[in-house]
Amino acid sequence: MPMRFPMATGAVGAVAAVLLGCGQGVAPVAPPPTPGGKLYLANCVACHRLDGSGVPGMQPPLAGTPVTVGDPGELLAWVMYGRRPAVLTPGTYGGLMPQFSYLRDAELADLLSHVRSSFGNHASAVTPAMVAAARAAQLHR
Repeated sequence: MPMRFPMATGAVGAVAAVLLGCGQGVAPVAPPPTPGGKLYLANCVACHRLDGSGVPGMQPPLAGTPVTVGDPGELLAWVMYGRRPAVLTPGTYGGLMPQFSYLRDAELADLLSHVRSSFGNHASAVTPAMVAAARAAQLHR
């Protein structure tokens, strides 16, 4: 039976995921040492794992999923403000998406561009201007 651990975030989550393999027995695959890869390690690895495979029933995989490689605006709304994309079937994953609106525009663009171009994904980059537009849209809601 896999070991279960409370969700850890940031550097603690990254270290726990590497050392414990998230209790799933998957060999870690380190992201490249790019700004987006470093942000992924600090913010995402605890839930989506080093290889982007997610946790079945809790957190979706990042490889080839419509949310990851689809409309960047939907991805931004989910990551920044918790608005679940329509393409993600309700009830499929029980975990919550933390809101990363505290990251600067360039940081969030780097992070999401990393996700959209890693794990076998080949989607377009997210730009700081796209993040700024998503923030402005939220102000006018």
